[in-house]
Amino acid sequence: MKTFKIIAAIFLICLLFAGCSARVDLSDLSIVEGMGIDFTDDKINVTVQTLNLSKEGSGAEALSGNVTMNTSGEGSNISGAIENATQKLSKEIFFGQNRIIVFGMGMAESYIDKNIDYLLRSSDSRSDVKICIAEEEASKVMESKENNALVPAESITSLLAMGEKSGFGASVTTNELLNLYLDKTSDIYLPVVKAEKESVSVAGIAIYNKQKLTAVLDQDESFGFLMLRDKIKTGFLNVKSEKLGEIGVDIIKSKTKTYASYEGGKLIFHAKVKSNLMLDVVEKGHITTLDKALLQEIQRLVESKMIENCSLAFMECVRGGSDCLRVGENLAMYSPKAYALLSDNWKAAFRNVVLDIEAECRFKKINENSKGD
Repeated sequence: MKTFKIIAAIFLICLLFAGCSARVDLSDLSIVEGMGIDFTDDKINVTVQTLNLSKEGSGAEALSGNVTMNTSGEGSNISGAIENATQKLSKEIFFGQNRIIVFGMGMAESYIDKNIDYLLRSSDSRSDVKICIAEEEASKVMESKENNALVPAESITSLLAMGEKSGFGASVTTNELLNLYLDKTSDIYLPVVKAEKESVSVAGIAIYNKQKLTAVLDQDESFGFLMLRDKIKTGFLNVKSEKLGEIGVDIIKSKTKTYASYEGGKLIFHAKVKSNLMLDVVEKGHITTLDKALLQEIQRLVESKMIENCSLAFMECVRGGSDCLRVGENLAMYSPKAYALLSDNWKAAFRNVVLDIEAECRFKKINENSKGD
């Protein structure tokens, strides 16, 4: 036993030394922070955003403003385009810190199967990388300076994460995308972003029917979609009352529970939303005039708005045959027998699904700004 322990120790020491000898210093690598992929003229074009560690200056000066550079490459497939981009760099390319992959709309509309294949098989792919679609070319998104952010790709990634929690955009990782893609009944969805003059903004959520892009949800539909997916944690809604005018309400906490059932030959997707609210701005009101009855009226208006947005998103998904709300997965969880009956011809069953939704809101805070005029 003692001899075995000695041999095992020697073996581990050898492994440690072997690891050290193969170590590559980060300064010898082109570190990828983001990548855009476009499909134009039957060619794949990539724009790779890497850290520019050779930026002039020292100390705080070197770490101010944009510290990245973009390099492009073209090829017959994604890997080939990346290889051609790598040849323009003086150092070996490293994807271990990549934050985001942006697919141009041309790729998203006609080449999504190849995108998924790259994410599934490439050694450069990472499970936590954010995936999104550019409203136009992905290269324009990667070229955005994000108001002179240190690392623009990081800023865009943060925008997606904040957008999902607040109800105006989605945040989807490679792992989440692949789980949807490989699921028997589910479909994929991806956030859409738009390159503006100085920054990037969220422009909706793209939904798919298998490999076909069927629609891009607008602002209200995106809010409803994210609420049905239980992604919204905080947010803001505007409602209107004849008596009080425009009313702004903050969502300070929200939870959506969903399940699916098959009753009397009808497929039903059930959703119950519970939200805590803070009254923000009332156009025609004063804080002392907002009695219990008026607060209850505002709560009903907010509940109606939530139900309306959720219904709009649901109808758009059903119209496009896109089960990115995972109705099938909910049915499998709560009614396995019904799932076994319907899942082999899921698209036909999904065409007739209906939404049963409730919303329950309660005011927990009243902002002093709600005094209005």
